[in-house]
Amino acid sequence: MADPAPEGRLLKGRYQLVSEIARGGVGTVWRAVDLVIGREVAVKELRLPADLSSSEREALLQRTTREARVAGRLTHPGLVAVLDVVDEDGRPWIVMELVEASTLEEIIKVGGPLPYQRVAEIGLQLIDALKVAHNEGIVHRDVKPDNVMISRNGRVVLTDFGLAAWNGESALSASGRIIGSPAYIPPERAKAGPVGPESDLWSLGATLYAAVEGHPPYDRKGYIKILRQEPLEEPAEAAKAGPLAPVLAGLLRVEPTERLSAENATKMLRIAALAPWPASALRGGSEAAEGAEEESADPLETAREHFKAGGRALAESISDRLRNSPEAMNAFMSSLRESTDNLGLTSSGKHAEGTSTAKVAVAAAVALGVLVLLALMMWALLGR
Repeated sequence: MADPAPEGRLLKGRYQLVSEIARGGVGTVWRAVDLVIGREVAVKELRLPADLSSSEREALLQRTTREARVAGRLTHPGLVAVLDVVDEDGRPWIVMELVEASTLEEIIKVGGPLPYQRVAEIGLQLIDALKVAHNEGIVHRDVKPDNVMISRNGRVVLTDFGLAAWNGESALSASGRIIGSPAYIPPERAKAGPVGPESDLWSLGATLYAAVEGHPPYDRKGYIKILRQEPLEEPAEAAKAGPLAPVLAGLLRVEPTERLSAENATKMLRIAALAPWPASALRGGSEAAEGAEEESADPLETAREHFKAGGRALAESISDRLRNSPEAMNAFMSSLRESTDNLGLTSSGKHAEGTSTAKVAVAAAVALGVLVLLALMMWALLGR
């Protein structure tokens, strides 16, 4: 094994290591200073275990170089910027922007599940970053809470493109092993077929599910079924997600072709992020949803109850603010207008391609939610 990089080490006469930030199985991230321009950066060091064969060593070197190459061609606030790659000791050292943040995994462990509004906001930033990668033909393949960093000012960053693949590449590694974290691997990844953006969207849905529920959508038995390629049922509905639940259900469909498109998921996330949901309304919404589920398993009815509960909460909490704040009114109307104008329920998008009950249900639920919000806007302006 190569000697651990000591604090104070100077790389290429420019990057001085200051302190260790994080350590993983094969890498260490260091806080460092770029002495040329006088700013702090992060440096990712590849650590090679001594018992690696020459082929395994070469594979790790290629993976790290690949990560730098993939991340370096992507520019987006939700992606860590790669600034330089330094070759020392026969290893690549990746120089990146320093992001002062905690991982979503750490936040969930310390504080428990997050409010659904915050999860929807996180989802909007992540899906926007993923669209940039997908537009470049790159699939991340390892979206999970541990690879999502959230700074104090609310910036959400997707990290670790070490497992990234070009769109259409196999879901398996060169050795035939499935790569990624089991709890966040989409069902199709256990097969040897090509990967695509739909796989990242499933993992995004699983990540948001964990953020709002406190645990992944499938337990150990569920993801063992995924790994064994056994028949899999849709995950249980997210009980704490409120109007975010239809988005999660749409992203977590077992069949990739039935999943929400990134565009429609974005529109639904915007709507879910708008409505505050007090505890009293959440309890009422849960009871209503449970009653609806007893009478019918129709997903449209379940989604409708979520939006009804959201409407009751809006009636309690936003009327005064909207009536007394022109700025809040303008921002709210702009968001609604953008979502309704671009909803895509009759144009291109996953939900315009089929007539299955699930697709129609999600589309109708979104439309219903928009109508409820618009009605409440009129009530806030004219009522009481």
